[in-house]
Amino acid sequence: MLIGPVRHDRPQRTPGRARSIGLSFQPCASCQEQDVVKVLVTGATGFIGTEVARQLSARGMRPRLLVRRPSRGVLVSGLDADVVYGDLRSPETLARAVDGCDAIIHLAGRATFEPAARLAATFIGGTRDLAHAAAAAGVPRFVFASSLLVHGDTDTPITTETVPDPAVDYGRVKLLVEGRLAAFGAQQGMSVASLRLPHVYGATDQLFGRVRSGTIVLPGRDSKPYGHLHVVDAARALIAAAETGWEGAGALADRDPAGWDDFIGFLRVQLPDLRVLRAPAGLSRLGAGTLDLLTPSTRPSLYTADTVVSWNLSLPVDPDALWPDLGIEPLVPTYREGIPRTLDDCVAFRWRHPVMDRRPA
Repeated sequence: MLIGPVRHDRPQRTPGRARSIGLSFQPCASCQEQDVVKVLVTGATGFIGTEVARQLSARGMRPRLLVRRPSRGVLVSGLDADVVYGDLRSPETLARAVDGCDAIIHLAGRATFEPAARLAATFIGGTRDLAHAAAAAGVPRFVFASSLLVHGDTDTPITTETVPDPAVDYGRVKLLVEGRLAAFGAQQGMSVASLRLPHVYGATDQLFGRVRSGTIVLPGRDSKPYGHLHVVDAARALIAAAETGWEGAGALADRDPAGWDDFIGFLRVQLPDLRVLRAPAGLSRLGAGTLDLLTPSTRPSLYTADTVVSWNLSLPVDPDALWPDLGIEPLVPTYREGIPRTLDDCVAFRWRHPVMDRRPA
């Protein structure tokens, strides 16, 4: 454990605050190398991690990128960055990775909607070891990429004041890690921010990978409000949390919590040949559950019963939640701007999700 058991009714910093600890993320051509802020990005070859790395590199920050599978290093090989090998299951590699860093943006973990027992090794154990390594190295800021799925089905727009009530194990594990990180950070004097990211989309995500195949299958017939965010803005928010020293836990999304009918419907306007197939939620859960039983626990699965549950939740986010605290506004305000931008980016990308990319390291 990080620090003791977590309580879901623990007191929260209200609703989050910025704490100045003397760091500047602004690049400076005249600065000495030892004065440049060093940011470690874990999960740097994942969907969101590559965008965080790209933005930091573009700002002249030369981030340090933690990579577990060397064969995926090519995804960040063109960036002005320092790439280091590390594994959340190996504390020794983490101690080396955090050495000399001023902030950590933590995105690594088993990014699948699997049972908690399969998620624990990286999300719980790995984050614990990373936090301990960070504290031992004197890293002052820790930003955790949490999930909107710490919340359950609701018709009320989610704010930083909304009490979490997860409906799936992925959200339960993320909430557990949030609480333990907050307690550990308070004990160690380390600033901790947990950003509850919604459905993050972009050219290299799972959904658009299926879109490029020409057919997508939707696990359910409902179209409830849901928080969305373009990957560019997800990365900007994580960087802003590290830069401002904002502390706490909160959700954010773009300006339009659209249902899936609206999101996919607009996508089909752009791609008239896209085939969209719908399966009833109950049948989808049954099929996913059967597939999960047949999938070895060592092999991550993208399609689970909790995937179906998550897709059919109502999870609207207040459009003004968290953005003012971070001091930024979304560059991509809604899916109506984000989908065309994503399709433009798809021209350049040919992506395999790390779960599907089973080449040996």
